Amino acid sequence: MFAYLHAFGSDVHDCAPLWPHWNRFVSPGITQEDAIVPKDSPLFLTDTVKTCLKHTYLQNDPRPTMRTLGRLDYALADIAAPIFRQLIAARTSYAGRKLQVLELGCAWGIGTALLRFPLSFATVQARYTAREMQPLEPIEVEELDRLYYAAWPRDGHRYLGVDAREQAVSYAHRVGAVDGGITADLERADPDDTLAAEILRTDIVLATGRIGVRSAVRLAQAARRDDPPWIATFMSRATTGDELAAALAPLGLVTERFEGGSFVQRRFESAAEKDRALTVLQGRGLDPAGKEADGWLHADLYVARPAPIAAAIPLHRMVSIASGALALRPQRLPRWA
Repeated sequence: MFAYLHAFGSDVHDCAPLWPHWNRFVSPGITQEDAIVPKDSPLFLTDTVKTCLKHTYLQNDPRPTMRTLGRLDYALADIAAPIFRQLIAARTSYAGRKLQVLELGCAWGIGTALLRFPLSFATVQARYTAREMQPLEPIEVEELDRLYYAAWPRDGHRYLGVDAREQAVSYAHRVGAVDGGITADLERADPDDTLAAEILRTDIVLATGRIGVRSAVRLAQAARRDDPPWIATFMSRATTGDELAAALAPLGLVTERFEGGSFVQRRFESAAEKDRALTVLQGRGLDPAGKEADGWLHADLYVARPAPIAAAIPLHRMVSIASGALALRPQRLPRWA
């Protein structure tokens, strides 16, 4: 779920080494040079955060990821969890049974853990960033996570995590954050037989990040037609849901944007990232006042449901938002503001 950020050095855009004991925290065979993008890389001219983040999941546990999420005041996980729970409950009422829930881009499985256990993102983050956790070897952190998740009661649903980063999704499965984990990148390739079979059994697909059009097309091709999965995704306001809607239409799904407000994702990592977002929003004719203009990346919620259900129950009646557009917005000002 948290395919966003990674802490390198004193700030995100530095992309400097994490700390002197690099080899303790990355997968065998990965060198420090492999996991750092030079500051003059052209990738930094397009999306610094994603540039840094693509190397996050080379590591053996979630600690560095969680430090960076805190550094950027990441808020969407806590906002998304109750919304996703409402959709799971609604989907369960129609199915009349427990569900298979597929989280696309599950990373370390923390977002799924927030859905199925009585946890908050702040609680999980405090645990990973606690002083006592820092000296531990990754294998020790993994064992603690396994015991931690095993201590919580289950809700009866089956949670499947899918992510392109094998290191992260395998970790999520080993510690029990997800019931099954599959390494796959649906933006680049069709699902293999194992994933195709799991998609066929899936009742709802969730993502806190944007579901790309290629992924949506491949999900639609693999999903069952008679009772298709619902799909819910948070997408940056700089993008639209038109392509997603078109890709899912062959399943008989109607894709709607939640009209009750946008949702804080995180603060911008730099003034340059903010300027890029404002330019795109201006081109789309969207007002950034009180949102991106104040230094916070916002997302819209898109939900795809079968046409008869979408016609019978408006999305705003199925999803209740108590805290609105500024939900859980951190109060700390961006350092570069």
